[in-house]
Formats: sequence, C-alpha cells, structure tokens
Amino acid sequence: MKRLHTALLSLILASTLELQAQEPSNNVTPSTNKHFSILTQAQHSPAKDQARTNTCWNFATSSFMESEVARITGNLIELSEVFGVRYAYPLKADAYIRAQAHANFWEGGNNHDAMDMLRLYGAVPRAQFTGLKTGEEKLDHAELALTTKAFLDAVIKGGSPSRSWRPAFEGILDAYIGKPPQQFVYQAKVYTPQSFRDQVLKINPDDYVEITSFTHHPFYQKIRLEIPDNWTHNSHYLNLPLADMVRTMSSALQHGYTLSWGGDTSEKGYKVKEGYAVLEDESKTPTQEERQQAFDNWRSTDDHSMHMVGLSQDEQGNPYFLIKNSYGKNSGPFEGHLHMSKNYVMMKTIYFMVHKDAIPADIRAKSGI
Repeated sequence: MKRLHTALLSLILASTLELQAQEPSNNVTPSTNKHFSILTQAQHSPAKDQARTNTCWNFATSSFMESEVARITGNLIELSEVFGVRYAYPLKADAYIRAQAHANFWEGGNNHDAMDMLRLYGAVPRAQFTGLKTGEEKLDHAELALTTKAFLDAVIKGGSPSRSWRPAFEGILDAYIGKPPQQFVYQAKVYTPQSFRDQVLKINPDDYVEITSFTHHPFYQKIRLEIPDNWTHNSHYLNLPLADMVRTMSSALQHGYTLSWGGDTSEKGYKVKEGYAVLEDESKTPTQEERQQAFDNWRSTDDHSMHMVGLSQDEQGNPYFLIKNSYGKNSGPFEGHLHMSKNYVMMKTIYFMVHKDAIPADIRAKSGI
C-alpha cells in the first residue's frame, strides 16, 4: 500500500494486544475524553508492528486470514506476515522487468496479493518465519526496498536482461528477509506451506471477494480498480453502489465475519494517537458523487490497509467500525486499535476483502455470486 514515499521510512511503534471476542467493553481516550463502546468484535490476534516496512497489505490480510481460520476451525493461529511478502517480491520484479520499468515496483500491494500468495505458495505459522535476523527485534525493509529497486533499474539499463538477474535478485531477498521454509513441524506433525494451508487453515482463496464503489464502472460487476498498488491489474473487484457496500460491511461484522480494509488515511481527522478517525464535517453524510470526485482528484487514495474486526459507537450513539492497525500497541490509546466513524468509512474506503458468504443474499444475486 502507499504509505510513505521518502527514502527512509518513518519509524512506527511496537507490539501486542488481544481483544476478547463478542464481549461489550468501553475504551476512553485520555487525551480527548472521547468514549467508545464496543458492540461486537470477532476473534482476532494481538496487534502487530509492521515497523519500517510498507507491507501493511500483508499485515492486514494475514490478520484477516487468522480470524477466518478461527471462524472456520475454532483455532486462532498467528501467521507469518513476511512469508507472502517474500514470495510477492520476485513476481513484482518479473512484471517490472518485462514492462521495462513501465510498471509499479515497491513494497506496497493490495490485499488480494496476500490471497494470491496463499493460493500459490501456502502459509506458515508466524514463529516459523519472522523475517528477523539474529539480534533484530523489528522489521526494517527500508534498505531492502531501495536496494531491490536500484538493482532492477540497473538490469533494465543494461539493455538485455541475462539469466543471472533472477537468482541474484533472490539472493538479495534471502540476505534481507531469509529463505522461506519448505517444511516445518507444527503440533508434532510435519507440514509444507501448502499442506498447512489445506489441512490446518482450511482457507480457500477463491471464497474471498474484494468490494469497491465507484461510478466510473458499472455496478454489480467485477472491474479493475485503477490504483497504483494493483500491480497485477486484478479485474475482480466487485463494484457496488455505496449503500450496498456499507450494508455489506456492517452485515458481515454483525454476523461474525471480518474485513481486510484498504483506504485513505490522509484526512486530518484520522488520528492514530487519539485512536479514532472522523471526517472534518461529521454532520454531513458522504454521497456517491463526493466519493467519486475525491477518488478522481486524488484526495482519496489507497494509503493503508488494516483489519476491520468489529462495530462500536461513541458516547452519543454514533456508529463506528473497530479496526486493528499494524503500528503496534503503543500507537494509540486502544492497544493498536482505532475507531473509524461510519461517515469516514463511507467516504474513504477504497476497497475491502470479505468472504463471499458474508455478502447479503440479494447483493450476491445481483452480482452473480
């Protein structure tokens, strides 16, 4: 996802919390005295820290997969966030070389990339592949991002890519991230990443749909969303009218599903340190036309991915969505989570991923799902 574009990425904060599922609780922001009541939340793992990486797409969707595994099997298993990142890098490099640099190459991605990596390569438990070397406590991909881009640009500048560039590129990834395990032991049984996916996680990547809402494409059809991090040119985003998009989100969360969310976090009212996100004028409900204009003039862009895990409300009863972020538990007052107003969600959601069964039946029928 697009987060920072400077050479050295800003240091984000550190690690963990677990919120208990389905039990109403109260959170108070000391700095603002803003009060939230959690209405419902699905089971999910503690907040993690993406640190000096721009790989929120895989942090969000790995967390989303964890909640899906818990929903399907009853077991909450923490998954490696860097496993999918390690496998996505060479595919991005292939696309960049073939396009002779006329393509997007950097750390970011879309949430379907994580599902694509699950489909192609499987998954491993978090403990089996952390991406950290001896003595390291936090991920730091700043140098990796610069080095891989410079390497690929040098290959392109040479004018005729040799057979050696790909193994050399893999060597860079091995040096910074490590070699992903080909097999491992989990609960006294040996698995490959693929058999772990099929036998333990029991997630079918084909069961998941990404949903968006923009008027420059027809509604209730699959479309290609024109955002820079859609480097695979994925054309399977389901485009829904705004009302149906928000209804799908609320209904899914009410029925125990979660969402892997991608959207804009550039508004002044997006306040990580205060633990909430609101629009500048919360009294006005966003319209479909306003969403479209903000997308077309780049005010709403694909900034960040997070895991939407529940519903909440403020002290006045206004609706909010509960979101697990990936900046660590010290990034705000709610142990790595924040409350996003319904109006913010309506205006600033670029897309989200959800299990197809969580989509209301009438919308599935209209969409051919």
